Amino acid sequence: MIGSVQLAAALLLAGAGMAKLVAPDPAAAMLRKAWWTRLRSGASLALIRVGGVIEVGVGAAVLATGGRVAATLLGCCYLAFLIVAARLLRRGQRTSCGCFGATDSPVGIGHLVVNLVAVGVAITAVVRPPGPVGGLFDHHALTGVVGLGQAVLLAYLAFLSITALPALVAARRQLLEAA
Repeated sequence: MIGSVQLAAALLLAGAGMAKLVAPDPAAAMLRKAWWTRLRSGASLALIRVGGVIEVGVGAAVLATGGRVAATLLGCCYLAFLIVAARLLRRGQRTSCGCFGATDSPVGIGHLVVNLVAVGVAITAVVRPPGPVGGLFDHHALTGVVGLGQAVLLAYLAFLSITALPALVAARRQLLEAA
């Protein structure tokens, strides 16, 4: 079970990293606005791109090894995201965090929940490493395929919970206020 959830966290991390490599501007703007106001645009873009490469690398390491080192790195990435999201929320900045590149996703409670769960999963995986591909293919191929499908679905649901769900809730709120 932990293997599927860890794999989902790794897939989400790698997807976020790839999105930052393709469109680093929103995350770079968030970095300048929330953390380093004097940081030049080129420097913040470079930092975000390096971060994106790290995210993809950590996601790939979790997929390939599923070991303690990869789980520790996964936990560190999500802990950093948790700190950033908490700081943005505490400051009242509801702007896009740039988590997924050009996908507009203002920071909300969903960010905190997803990041906190991912940190917990990574800690659990450090204690009991699931192995390559989350250990899903250790026994039967069919079990592995089903587990892999669950991991992909879970990663996509986590993505939607921090991108599409806040917009849906806001639209619902507007409809209720208009009625």
